Amino acid sequence: MNLTRQSAVHFIGIGGVGMSALAQMACDLGMKVSGSDRGYGKSENEEIFNALEAQGIKIYPQDGSFMNSGRMVDAIIYSSAIEEDNPDFAASGNIPRLHRSEMLRELISLVSPRCSIAVTGSCGKTSVTAYLTETLLNAGLDCGCLAGGFCNAFRDGKNAGNYRGGNGDYFVFEADESDRSLLNYGADHAIILNLGTDHYDKPELVRVFGEFLNNVRVSAVLEYEVYQALKTAGKLPAHLKITVFTGEKKKAIDGGIELLKLEDYRTVDFTESIYYSGRRSRVDKEHDCSVIENMGANNILSIYGMKREDFRLEERFFGAEFSDGAKLLLPCNGRHTALNALAIYALCVNNLRLEREKILPALGIFHGVWRRSDYAGMTEEGALVYDDYSHNPEKLSSAMAWAGELASGKLLVVFQAHGFKPLGFMREALFDMLERDLRSQDVFIFLPPYYAGGTTSFKPTAEEVCEEYRAMSRHPERYRYFPDRESCAEYLHANAGAGDLILIAGARDNSLSFYARSLAKIR
Repeated sequence: MNLTRQSAVHFIGIGGVGMSALAQMACDLGMKVSGSDRGYGKSENEEIFNALEAQGIKIYPQDGSFMNSGRMVDAIIYSSAIEEDNPDFAASGNIPRLHRSEMLRELISLVSPRCSIAVTGSCGKTSVTAYLTETLLNAGLDCGCLAGGFCNAFRDGKNAGNYRGGNGDYFVFEADESDRSLLNYGADHAIILNLGTDHYDKPELVRVFGEFLNNVRVSAVLEYEVYQALKTAGKLPAHLKITVFTGEKKKAIDGGIELLKLEDYRTVDFTESIYYSGRRSRVDKEHDCSVIENMGANNILSIYGMKREDFRLEERFFGAEFSDGAKLLLPCNGRHTALNALAIYALCVNNLRLEREKILPALGIFHGVWRRSDYAGMTEEGALVYDDYSHNPEKLSSAMAWAGELASGKLLVVFQAHGFKPLGFMREALFDMLERDLRSQDVFIFLPPYYAGGTTSFKPTAEEVCEEYRAMSRHPERYRYFPDRESCAEYLHANAGAGDLILIAGARDNSLSFYARSLAKIR
């Protein structure tokens, strides 16, 4: 169907991060928007609903009562998570239905951006969507955004942060592969970040990504494994300009395709100030010493390579270097951040042909995404607490890597699977990853899976999976299960201290963020 800026639409499940973004975009374009959600009224969802209502979006209980309001509705917007017996479906009668991916296609056609960019892959879509948008804005280019998470740079009382309007120059959006809905639309350019095991096997994922690329009009940036898999399957469209990126230095590809590599990711320490003879001195950055040491009689110290310092204050940054010689200081730690920056750099410089001198400094500023490596505070016992959305083996591995950089002691990962089916699907791959990545002192803790309704099976349980892991592992003490958050908190307070890091991990359940903050007494 062809919606207009005067259309009236109703979203079932409007509180979801993807649906709420579409609702805000529709409202911003002038549509009359309403919605319903089972989570309406719950404290952990208060911020998103307050933002929607502040924009004039009417929220109803999910009981079909929106039809009694007297408001005319041109279309019902739904996602793959909505069951056929939903009360709003029953009440809406013959009103046309649009899947959220079809709604996205309608809204992008109304915006008609000069350049549309889709970001997809099994992991990192939301972070790269937000990071790319900020990079373009930092470079002085106007950019709209629709993300699967709440971008911190765009959050305020009225805006949830998962949508940002623009003037129509650039529009960056997250393309969801989980239900194959990305096949319902195209883009001018695309980034495919990786192949994972979150929803279905890799052969099917390759088929889906290959079909998606047929809808992309100009260019694509592909991670090395994605490129090789698509090439082997004969799924690379001939019309696209392709750039490949990788974190492996030894990788090589056939001629005709540009390849950018992450040559180096490292910690960089900068001296902020030096205290010399009890007073602060300016820093001679060339010689890494106090300016006073290079003056008068004190210069003898530097001649013999000696330093007279009381102490110095240093700042820690994380640096990346790419195979074309580009260097930058990253806005946050983690090798995955360096790879995300490389993918964005490849798109902006190689494919969009934007000035490298503008893009490199623009990549150095990124405010992050809510529940992506969020610092929640410190426990009374001195353990750091972080909150993260990681929910599959690849995401958890990445999160454990950056968390390990911050922890001088052990890492305690508290994991709540985002459903029984996802836990069963990742069961084998998760064990293999944990056996590889967990250090001898680390602990992986299972909580019961998040239940949002609709499932017909409550298997496997987290307790069953934990016991299975303990039976198979040479280090069964690494794995623990707690039936509730209270007993888990007691264990964490008793076993995590100074130098340790507690990582709360899981998707879909916003209350995990509150749980992380409840563990932390010092912020």
